[in-house]
Amino acid sequence: MPMVGSVKRASAEYPVLLNKVPDAPDPLYYLGDYQENLFTNTLAVVGSRAVTLYGEWVINTIVKEVARNGITIVSGFMYGVDALAHRAALDVEGSTIAVMAGGIEYIFPKYQEQLYLDIVARGLVVSEFFTQSELGKWMFAKRNRIVAGLAFAVLVVEAAQDSGSLLTARYARQYGRQLMTVPANLTSANAVGTTQLLREGAKLVTCADDILTLYTNAPDNSRRDASFAVNKRLSLPSPVRSAADYCGAGDPQSVLELLKLEPLSSDELTARLLVASADVLKCLTGLVLTGQVLEREGRYYAS
Repeated sequence: MPMVGSVKRASAEYPVLLNKVPDAPDPLYYLGDYQENLFTNTLAVVGSRAVTLYGEWVINTIVKEVARNGITIVSGFMYGVDALAHRAALDVEGSTIAVMAGGIEYIFPKYQEQLYLDIVARGLVVSEFFTQSELGKWMFAKRNRIVAGLAFAVLVVEAAQDSGSLLTARYARQYGRQLMTVPANLTSANAVGTTQLLREGAKLVTCADDILTLYTNAPDNSRRDASFAVNKRLSLPSPVRSAADYCGAGDPQSVLELLKLEPLSSDELTARLLVASADVLKCLTGLVLTGQVLEREGRYYAS
C-alpha cells in the first residue's frame, strides 16, 4: 500500500476545477498515483445505491464507453451506481477517482475493500480527511461537494426523490458544471429525481457521444452510440449453440422482441405469445445462456 500523500490549495498541482470551489479541502489527501492529467477531463457519475438493472446497463454501456475514450470517472465509492462506475472505468483500463466520505484509509462500505485496493493500484482515492474513526451523515454531504467540484460535468444515472445524488446535482449547478441525466422508466422510484432534473434543464443523455462532445479532445472516430455495443453483440455470428437450438417449437426472436419493450416473467410471456409455457422457458434458457437476456427475481430483461 502506498503512503498517503497530500496537496495544498496553494500548490500548482492542486486540481484546477476543485480549486474554484469556495470551501475546497485544504489539503486534499490522496492514495494512488497522483497525476495532474487525471483531473483534466473528468466526469462525475452518481446515482442511486439501489441501482436497477437499467442503471447497470447505462453504466456498462454509456459510462464504460466514456471511460474508454480517456475521460476520468469520478464518484463517491458507495455501493450501487458509484461502485459500478468505478468498476466500469477499471474494466476498460480507464482512469477513476474515488472520493471517500471518511478518512483516506477508511473503507466504507467495508465489503468493497477489493474495489478500493484496485482503485489505489490503478487510479486515485482522495479525501479531505486524513483519519476518521467514525462516519457521520454530514460527511457524505461534504464528500458530494468534492465529487461535483472535481468534475467538468456531472451525470446522474438514477435518483429517487430524496437521493443524495440530487445534492451533488445542486453543487454542480452552483459550481457552473454541466449537469446531465438519462431518460428513465417513469414507473420506477429511481426516475423521480432524474425526471425533475430534466424539467430543470439538465442535458438529456442517450448515448456516450452526448457526453464525449463536451470534451474537445475526445477523438471523434472512437465515439459510439451506446446502443451500438448492444446491437452489435446481438448481430454477431451465432455461438456454437444459438438460442433457437434450445427453443423447440418456440421462437426466441419473438421472446426477445417483447423483452426489449419491458421486462416480463415467463408467465407473462406465455400469455402474450400464446404458446406452451415449456417452449417459452426453453427459449428463455437459450437466450440467457447466449447472453441476450438476463434474469432477476423471476423477471427477464433484454441485455
